[in-house]
Amino acid sequence: MVEEYEFKGSESNIRKIVAKRRKKLQEVFIPLDFQLGHQFQFDWGEADIILQGRTLRIYLFCMQLSASRVRFVRAYIHEKQEAFLDGFVHAFEFFGGVPAEGLFDNLKTAVNKILQGRDRLEQESFLALQAHYLFKAEFCNVRSGNEKGRVEGTVGYIRRKAFVPLPEAQSLEELNSYLLEWCLKEAEHKKVPYKKETVADMWGKEKEYLHPLPEQRFEACKLVSCQVNKTSLITIETNQYSVPCSYVGQAVWAKIFVDRVIVMAQNQVIAEHRRSNERNQMITILDHYLEALIQKPRAIRDAHAFQSSDIPDVFRRFHRKMREQEGSIGDRKFIRLLLLHREIGIEKLTLALQQAEQNQVYRYEVVHENIQRLLNNNFRIQDLSKEKTPTSLLDYKIQKSNVAQYEQLTGGKS
Repeated sequence: MVEEYEFKGSESNIRKIVAKRRKKLQEVFIPLDFQLGHQFQFDWGEADIILQGRTLRIYLFCMQLSASRVRFVRAYIHEKQEAFLDGFVHAFEFFGGVPAEGLFDNLKTAVNKILQGRDRLEQESFLALQAHYLFKAEFCNVRSGNEKGRVEGTVGYIRRKAFVPLPEAQSLEELNSYLLEWCLKEAEHKKVPYKKETVADMWGKEKEYLHPLPEQRFEACKLVSCQVNKTSLITIETNQYSVPCSYVGQAVWAKIFVDRVIVMAQNQVIAEHRRSNERNQMITILDHYLEALIQKPRAIRDAHAFQSSDIPDVFRRFHRKMREQEGSIGDRKFIRLLLLHREIGIEKLTLALQQAEQNQVYRYEVVHENIQRLLNNNFRIQDLSKEKTPTSLLDYKIQKSNVAQYEQLTGGKS
């Protein structure tokens, strides 16, 4: 003001004027008492944890029932749409039902476009979630987080109480088990403001007013179309996932969940992978390439899928020996061995290879014999009960054939 308007007054006088003006402009808030089963409030939060010895920033899906004040919190690696949807599935199951409406910020995973007033153009997947669980979404005015003050306070409370000191975990599953326990303990000993009841007691009453959960879980995933490339891979974000090589060049659909990727073609599941949260990774399954390896058996040694930690070491050792002893024929026979897992499973095939390795015999025929032996051992002859077991063969009576019946067939000729 001094520079722009050559103001001559003192700073303290200006501060007094601003303080008086601020008092006149104070916004009035109305105390609210929510109906049981009517509303929940949602917000994302952030916190740090120690995951496998490393400090990591995670995102907290936070929801609170407005009437009973019961809290739900679940941790995710990101705030993407599939995490957003997955949080509701677990939250409603935790609450034991679904409130009539939810109050939200204008987050991108729910809102495509802000229209006039409180109208919103909502995301299709979010509308599908509402239709599945039968609740209605209401949205705060822009930059008006105070309108969902219940959960706004919850985010800070959770960070102070559940994440100090930093929790240590080996996996997100372990952390989420801890958070679920924490929510239940909080409900047991915290009281609802201005009431004598605990949160757990009020929650018990509120459950009676919630809509029942649908029979089937909502598929909390993002659906994307993908093209299978020449190496039988599809690209999702920065990572690549394998599909059976018979689908090379075709368009397929990928369902992207928080923890897994399911690939569909012609309404059938053709591949399923654990989802990678790293970048620029290649995730392959050896079975997807077996038909191609029959045509190119020499590629087995360096195939990416064959180097996976999911493949037992005995497979690689056995292949090396077969290759040393029989050359390219050994490669072909080893591929035939790999194909057997489709009939007997990877565990039995692994055991058969281990038995052959112990005898230092690296031949297809020997492994096949081991497999037959393993399968035959699984068949058990059912013993007769003592009551049904005859004490003498004389107890068996065999009915004699009626020779006259044969004479009728032959016209009486012998």
